Amino acid sequence: MKTIMLVDDDPHIIKALTDHIHWSSLGLRIAGTAANGIDALELFHRLQPDLVMTDVYLPGMTGLEVTQALRKEHPHLPIIILSGYDEFENARAAMRWGVNHFLLKPAEVEEIESVLRDVLLEQDVRERHERLERTYKQEIGRVLPYLRKHFLHELLTTRYRADELPDERISYVGIQKGSPVRAISLQLNRPGFLTRMKERDWQLLRYGAADIIQETIKVQIPHMPDCQVEIVDYSDRVFVLLLFAENDYLEQVQSLVEQMIDQIFTYLKLELSAGIGSVKGHLCEVMDSYLESREALEAAEFQGGSRVYRYQSSEAVESSVTDYSLLLRQWNEAWVDIRPDLAEEVWHHIRSLLDEGSCNGIQDVQVVAVSLFDTLIHSWNRHYPMLAPPLAMGGFLQEIQSKYALQNLISWLDDIIHNWLEQTRKEMARRRAINSWNRSNDTWNCITLKRSVLKRSLRVCLCILNI
Repeated sequence: MKTIMLVDDDPHIIKALTDHIHWSSLGLRIAGTAANGIDALELFHRLQPDLVMTDVYLPGMTGLEVTQALRKEHPHLPIIILSGYDEFENARAAMRWGVNHFLLKPAEVEEIESVLRDVLLEQDVRERHERLERTYKQEIGRVLPYLRKHFLHELLTTRYRADELPDERISYVGIQKGSPVRAISLQLNRPGFLTRMKERDWQLLRYGAADIIQETIKVQIPHMPDCQVEIVDYSDRVFVLLLFAENDYLEQVQSLVEQMIDQIFTYLKLELSAGIGSVKGHLCEVMDSYLESREALEAAEFQGGSRVYRYQSSEAVESSVTDYSLLLRQWNEAWVDIRPDLAEEVWHHIRSLLDEGSCNGIQDVQVVAVSLFDTLIHSWNRHYPMLAPPLAMGGFLQEIQSKYALQNLISWLDDIIHNWLEQTRKEMARRRAINSWNRSNDTWNCITLKRSVLKRSLRVCLCILNI
């Protein structure tokens, strides 16, 4: 039930209002009464009523002065003015303070109750509107981040024209208008032994990686003024960072991503590779920057994980790795099901090309070598997770840096691969022998069982004959 405060210096008016108005049927209760303006203000601050009904002429402060004082603190407080027929100027002055409800003395009970109903209805409508607005702001505050992520994910997969992305839509989802944008793709490397983990375990690791990415951005973003970074959860293994900034910030971005890589490997033992696309001038071009970042990430397949790769156009750099892409794919396929004969054949073909000098230099050979060894490590961990590989990745990377002569590097790589093939064949033979022994043992057990059954059957027959 709402409350009302009555202000009038005439006690008969106060008594008449108190006794003759059906306050309870209106949903109102008289909180208190005052006979002068000063007491009215003091009483209001103490009782905080929902409505005020006041006469114009009061001792100490007039009703208009009381209205003015209350309006400054409570702009939406419903105030009803009691005014005589000859007080039109006072009523007009009250209207300047937002008072739209007047009662002319003497007023009938029905008229007073009608005005009170109108005031209560207006107040109810306003309060409903305020509640709806508060709810909307709360809900939109929760929904807006999801709308923004969905919008950005859509930009990475759908090509838009500039006129299809109005400023209003961009502003609504909270994106900086007119800022150049750069895409950075972050790809988690799910090791072979993790493929046998429950999906829940992988998602926990992935959630941990996302948390590290967010925390790193939160710490480092203050060092890049006027920069907005959005994280798009693109796929099961890929996160995309979208960087909105007037400045290039390329070095800061690379440092930021390197911190993410180090922390994810330190805390989660997961490798993370990153591809950095070039800066684009409009949001509609963000898809091009993203595709460039993915193209830069393809270098990870040849140079190993836990590194940052910048996009370089084909005109800016000659790529020798693409000459080996088909053979490297065949090499990878040979180790998926562990076919050492096919792997050896592919290696001989690659070795002949390396000997012919088809690479531009020792760095290109190192690129190919890392790709070959990366496949070996992943295949071994996937098929023999309980066995240490013939050579660990750390030892390989440490040794490859010490090979300065091209032929020395190729011969060293040849020794590693042939030793790996030999160890793989031995392990395969050992497992075949174990499987064969298990099958022989199963056969012998079966024969023994059959003999036992036959003996029991003969004894039963003899017993029957004796009977």
